[in-house]
Amino acid sequence: MTNLRPPSVYKVIVAQITWTASFSLVCLMIFEAAVGYSALLGGLISAVPNSYFALQAFKFQGAQNADKVVKSFIRGELGKIVFTGVLFALSFTLVTGLNEFALIAGFIATHFVGVVMSGFINYKPTGKNT
Repeated sequence: MTNLRPPSVYKVIVAQITWTASFSLVCLMIFEAAVGYSALLGGLISAVPNSYFALQAFKFQGAQNADKVVKSFIRGELGKIVFTGVLFALSFTLVTGLNEFALIAGFIATHFVGVVMSGFINYKPTGKNT
């Protein structure tokens, strides 16, 4: 039995989705509809694959599951990269009236929120000796 608890990556996921919604609403109010939905798409292109990675990467924990931990990290990262590429390709080919700058700005800003929020995750053990 391990005294490690999984990191609360859900906080990062919620922060990214909240930021994406807020950022796209601000873009919608200040600019036009195309900028708003382009920013929303960019944020979702960042948040959804990051959520997939987080859920895959932290499935397993502990030294006994070391091989599963490594495999889940690799699976999560490869899935995230493929997922991100596919979502970008679909956005550029299927969305009419796309504002490319807003899409990229939403993607980068949402990714940055995830990086910043991951610094607030508590990775310490619970302190239980089980």
